[in-house]
Formats: sequence, structure tokens, C-alpha cells
Amino acid sequence: MRIFLIALQFLTRIPVGKDLKATEEDFAKGVVYFPIVGLIIGAFNLTILVTASKLLGGVFPVICCLIAGTAITGGLHVDGLADTCDGVFSARNKEKMLEIMRDSRIGTNGTIAILFDYLIRMSLLSMLTGKALYGAVLLSPVAARMLMVLLIKTSTYARSGSGLGGLYLEKQTMKDTVLAAAIGFVIILGFGQIWGIIALGLSTVICFLYRSFIYSKLQGMTGDTLGAANEILEVSFILIAAVMVGRGII
Repeated sequence: MRIFLIALQFLTRIPVGKDLKATEEDFAKGVVYFPIVGLIIGAFNLTILVTASKLLGGVFPVICCLIAGTAITGGLHVDGLADTCDGVFSARNKEKMLEIMRDSRIGTNGTIAILFDYLIRMSLLSMLTGKALYGAVLLSPVAARMLMVLLIKTSTYARSGSGLGGLYLEKQTMKDTVLAAAIGFVIILGFGQIWGIIALGLSTVICFLYRSFIYSKLQGMTGDTLGAANEILEVSFILIAAVMVGRGII
């Protein structure tokens, strides 16, 4: 339970109310619970969406859902997306990119990335209805965090020295990786059935294409690039669900 609470405290702003005194190994062990935390986030977002839809129609419920997602995570991964885009699209060398990504100030590329992130989410979710909408909202955080675990295990730390991202990239075990993947798969199969597994499979391809791109720039991953991966993979899962709706698969 303590390891789960550490993962929950790290990935969300849910008040755990305890000083957990986490060690470096505790953070790495917490990846097992990433898909479960994703399910909690998705359930919260879905609850807000459904509640808001009883008040007003149109795009209002979707906007409330996006606000909910930002509130429960504290914009943790959105910040990583902004920092990653500021760095990798700066047309500098690796060392300068990493330096830019450490800067607490947001640049033009980061601002544009956040804007596109929310606009794409809003447009896609507004297209969906019924079980496709509910499934996309509930399961996209699960899929993204499950795939983040796989990304961590197959990557090395791009920076020299230590960092929060390095705690995961250097200490995660294969056992915890497999268990996290199994938990994520069962959740997505249980709630999304075949279409959920198809969306997960295609999102996995996008995950490793993203990894290839980041490696071409940084020769490794950082905490920021992992956060950016979460945003990209959530949007990818929703996009795939929307395409399947358009093709009559869902």
C-alpha cells in the first residue's frame, strides 16, 4: 500500500496526507501501480464529464473534463511536454537542448505544444459520444501510463548525474515492468474490450516512434520527455478511438 501511495502522490495531486519517506527504490517499484493510478485519473475525469453533461450540452462537458485532468495531475506531464518541445525544437546541440529543458521558463515551442495538446483533445472528444467517449476518457490515462512504463524500461537516461527521471530509468526492474504491462492490459481489455486493445496496440507503435525521435535528438530519455510521452500517448489513444468510430469499428 505504501508503494501505491507513493505512485499516487507522485502522479496526482490527490492529498495522501502522509510523509511516506520514499527511497529511490520505492519510486522505481511504484511503476507497477502506474496503470491503476491512470484508471483513477480516468475515472475522475469521466465523473466530471458525466456530471457536467447533466448541466449543459455542447463542448462544455469536454472542457470540464480537460480542466479535471489538469487539476488532478497538477499539469505534471503538460509541463514535461512544454519543456521537451522547447528543447528538442530549439535546433541546438544535445547539451544545449538539455539545458533549455531545465529552464523553468516556458518558450514559444512549449506554449504552442500545450495549445495544440488541449485543442486536439477538445476537438477529438467533442466528436465522440456514448461508450466511445466514455472509454476514451477512462482508458487513455491508463494506456499512456502503461506505455510510459515500457518506455522507461527500454530507455537510458540522457543526462549525466542524477535526476527524478533517472530514478525510474536506472532502477526499474523487468519484473515490475511486466506486472505493470499486465495490469494495464487487463484494465483496458476489461473496460475497452477489443477496440481498447487495438487502440493500445497502435498507441504502442506511436510510443516507440516517439522514442526513436527523442533518441535522435538526445540519445536517451529524461523526466521531461517521459512526461511529454504521456501527453502524446493519451492524445494518440483518443485519436485512434475517434478514427475507429469513424470507420464503424466501435
